[in-house]
Amino acid sequence: MKIRTLAFLVLLGLLPSAYAWQQGGQWGAPFGRGVLGTVTAISGNEFTVKNEQGETWKVETGPNTRFMKDRQPAAASDVHVGDVIMAGGELDEQAHTVGAAFLGVLGPEAVQRMKQMQADFGKTWLAGKITAINDLTLTVQRPDKKTQTITVNENTSFQKHRESITLADIKVGDMVTARGALQNGNFVASVLNVMEPRRPGQGSAPASGNGPPSPQQPQ
Repeated sequence: MKIRTLAFLVLLGLLPSAYAWQQGGQWGAPFGRGVLGTVTAISGNEFTVKNEQGETWKVETGPNTRFMKDRQPAAASDVHVGDVIMAGGELDEQAHTVGAAFLGVLGPEAVQRMKQMQADFGKTWLAGKITAINDLTLTVQRPDKKTQTITVNENTSFQKHRESITLADIKVGDMVTARGALQNGNFVASVLNVMEPRRPGQGSAPASGNGPPSPQQPQ
């Protein structure tokens, strides 16, 4: 999984004050439209970041960028060379730039939790957009653009807006997260949550019950 996809996952599950899903899988938090890495240089409101793949990105911030550090609102001056940050917004993959709507500084414990989430993704939890439904099997496109199937059964709990629903209420195009486990190579869901698309003007993320398994917010 690409590290910028992980940034999406963290925004979805670890930083509920950030951005949520909207139609088409874009963010607020789109399917992976963000960057996670270490700050190597700062020039005014522009941050140079190197990710774990060794790629260099320019994170451009402005008056509307939301900064967070130690779970608290912050400012550009609170970000320093050597900090691990995640930034999300308008991403240009060719130019390796991000026009940041959100920038968060992550502590060591948060980075470790994120790595654990990455390791568990597709094994104990899953997120994506439903592309097909065939009886009790749902095919989803994951944030890393891979596809994976989710099997549901009589023991699966279906939820939307913290309310119980049924499989019949779920449709192709829905954004979902699921908790469960791999069984004979198949992801079997114990809980499947339908995410509410983000409407224009919304800036809050889904409730914690609708995200990945409940790791705490970054320290």
